[in-house]
Amino acid sequence: MRDHLAVSQFPSGTKVGRHTFPIRNRTMALLSDATVIIEAKNGSGSLHQGWEAIRLGRPLYLAKSLFDDASLGFPQEFARYGAEVLTDETFDTLIELLPKVPRGAVSPIPF
Repeated sequence: MRDHLAVSQFPSGTKVGRHTFPIRNRTMALLSDATVIIEAKNGSGSLHQGWEAIRLGRPLYLAKSLFDDASLGFPQEFARYGAEVLTDETFDTLIELLPKVPRGAVSPIPF
């Protein structure tokens, strides 16, 4: 943290516990232009960030393998609220949205 940016809704020294993960995931959704969930199970903490992304009107992408897993109920529920299946085509679209920064270069903070 001495040489890099650290963002948290918790003061330094706060004890980490199950109750802090949904708040952390909300922070990540707030800072992200889009959320991608590659692997998760029903009840996974990653779903908190997915719901926050939807609530904020940010794109949410789920790996196709999640939709293909009949034991999972959340992919279809997310899809009803606008989540998209991450396919080769949507992956290419996401890659195009990433800033083009040469390897090893430092990207300026945009504010």
